[in-house]
Amino acid sequence: MSRRFLLGGFVIATALASRTAGAQVFAAERSSPRSVGLWMFDVGGQMAQPIGEFRGQVERAWGLGASVRYHFRRLPILGFRGDGAWLNYGNENKSVRLSPTVNRVFVDMRTMNNIALVSVGPELMVPRGPIRPYVYGFAGYSYFYTESSANDDNGGGSFASSTNFGDGGFASGWGGGVRIPLAFRRIEAALDAGARMTKNGVRSYLRRGDVIDQADGSLLFNQRTTAADFWQYHIGMSFAPRLR
Repeated sequence: MSRRFLLGGFVIATALASRTAGAQVFAAERSSPRSVGLWMFDVGGQMAQPIGEFRGQVERAWGLGASVRYHFRRLPILGFRGDGAWLNYGNENKSVRLSPTVNRVFVDMRTMNNIALVSVGPELMVPRGPIRPYVYGFAGYSYFYTESSANDDNGGGSFASSTNFGDGGFASGWGGGVRIPLAFRRIEAALDAGARMTKNGVRSYLRRGDVIDQADGSLLFNQRTTAADFWQYHIGMSFAPRLR
């Protein structure tokens, strides 16, 4: 399912780029490495597909990711990138009393199981052409955490939150993708789709329903400890300011 999702993204991106070619939005050769700024920025939606032991505990996760990339003026094929992502793999909602003494006031309590990642590493990219593939490696930090928040029942947002459980550590891996450039006046934009393997090693984490409320008000955690590696798939947009 996840690989079909990525392939579908590639097909859609390619079709959109081809369709806009006649309207001069397609930017295969309109820009040169010198006309594009050294800094580039990416943002898009992400889906994570667990593998191995982690797949037996978590089906998939959804979220957002962003990256900033720097490519060298004299060697535009070579660059350096930093990535960040937030993924959610399960939620639980219930209505509870605000406190034992304020027992006539109810609030909505939401418990979320999340993964946060930050990483840096080198990137190799084809700097010109109608399709620009790239590959990269990375190392960084990943944090698996479960957080609960109290929200008023009128949709006013959260007024209190607490991290119930967390476990973080070193993460590394590799990835790649393609960018299909689009031309605009002051920026260069591109459709961006790709995948990366994120290896987290062994992590302890919670799933939906693993926070158990005790009669005395304390919490019991049904924590799970496994290898927690997964594929990350993304599709989004890439932007670079043009140099005057």
